[in-house]
Amino acid sequence: MELNEIYTEIKQNAIFEHSDDTSIRTHITEKDLCVVDYSPGEEICAHGSCQVSPAILLRGTAYISSSDDPKSLLLKTAAAGSVFGIATLYASCDQFPTRISAKTHCRVVFICADALRRFIENDKEATVSFLRIMGDKIVYLNKKISILTAGSAERKLSLFLYENETDGVYRIRSSASALADMLGIGRASLYRALERLELDGFIKRDEKSITLLSGDAMIEKYFGSVGISHKQNI
Repeated sequence: MELNEIYTEIKQNAIFEHSDDTSIRTHITEKDLCVVDYSPGEEICAHGSCQVSPAILLRGTAYISSSDDPKSLLLKTAAAGSVFGIATLYASCDQFPTRISAKTHCRVVFICADALRRFIENDKEATVSFLRIMGDKIVYLNKKISILTAGSAERKLSLFLYENETDGVYRIRSSASALADMLGIGRASLYRALERLELDGFIKRDEKSITLLSGDAMIEKYFGSVGISHKQNI
């Protein structure tokens, strides 16, 4: 991948989009960048790894899970443009908090943490962008905690489907019991929630997938006009 192409791709990300090209190239040089390709199923970032390096997903989609144990919780499906690891830039945490694996073929650019910190601290636009992203992350996580601890089965399921669809479709890759466990609800509650969402016209089910017929309207019903974006950075 050509260096100029990498910088062009980076510039599309929210951290960099308002900054001058010269500033980006001055603070983040070629030696600070590493592009890696991953096949479906390969691990991109390991939960608990001491190798904490921010990264941007340039191509493909990836699964983000809470850990790599047998009861791993699928947090979301990340699309191209997502950022990994920025929450650790100024945190005392010295280990990667989640497990990220390739859902499709993925291309990822890793950025030296020191270089990215230097850029954020010396570029005013980047500073504002970084603070905005972290603020959005806090709001997003607070909403998610509230939903997972106090939400109805329909709320939990609708949010899960909305955050993990690809082109309007959630492809089933686990049993009903496993999905119920991930959502923290009983299997009977899961089936009732699926039936309710289908009766309301928000989804259509078959054996291997769930199609979101009106994802935005579904979120509007269960979460109000504020809504929840499924393109948050990690």
